[in-house]
Amino acid sequence: MANILQSKAAAWGAMVLILLIIIFTFTMRPVWWMFFDEFFAFMAVFCQLVALYIMKYNQISARMLQRIALICAVLMVVAFIGEYIAFQVIYGA
Repeated sequence: MANILQSKAAAWGAMVLILLIIIFTFTMRPVWWMFFDEFFAFMAVFCQLVALYIMKYNQISARMLQRIALICAVLMVVAFIGEYIAFQVIYGA
């Protein structure tokens, strides 16, 4: 698991995947607050990618960016659950 977190190729793959998800689900989200999960997913991947590139220059900043990426990943899960609940309440299931 640690090796995949240190892989630039995996980070770029995740970035492309998140961008494709944003592009293809754009029309499925009728209101602005339904993009919170995608925003936090993008920020998590972006912070991890930047951390990998600056690791050899400044390890303290890279570790901080990796912590921020972890926090964004947790917020992505919380936002996804919140959006699901809000969608069910507002639009009925």
